[in-house]
Amino acid sequence: MQLDIKTVVKKIAFDILILQKERVSVKLKLEKIKNGDDEIVIRYKKMNPTIEEIVNLTSRQKEKLLAKGEKGNTFLWLDDILYCERVDGLVFAYTKNKVYQIFHSLRDLEARYYRLGYVRCSKSMIVNIYKIHYFNSEPYGRIRATMENKEEIIISRKYANRIRTILQEGGQDEE
Repeated sequence: MQLDIKTVVKKIAFDILILQKERVSVKLKLEKIKNGDDEIVIRYKKMNPTIEEIVNLTSRQKEKLLAKGEKGNTFLWLDDILYCERVDGLVFAYTKNKVYQIFHSLRDLEARYYRLGYVRCSKSMIVNIYKIHYFNSEPYGRIRATMENKEEIIISRKYANRIRTILQEGGQDEE
């Protein structure tokens, strides 16, 4: 199962935002076409870890996460998870219409999957920024994010500026 082109472009833009903070120069050029197949062309002077990561991102299979559902253990595609939340010491993953218990800490999820868009949004929650449909500023520096399933979550002020930067600079896409 391959990633769709919109998700790949968003993830590449997110990686470029991270690289800008690391002072690595990379250009992103998007070109909307009326006909033909979607394609990704990567131009580089020398292969480096950043280019390798982008190549891997465009060609790899989706990653899965072990979870406990109503009928027992199952695997969740990381791209299907909207956000993860810690409640009473347990961590739950929320998809469009189901909730699963997962066997990772929020710290572990953030460390492993940050480059896939899993970003801390409060002390007890990590959001998949690629699943945010739109967001609005709230009083006291918070953000109200509406997910793809129309569920709303609040991003605390401690993490709001970081998320704003990622969403405004790294998550822009062309409709």
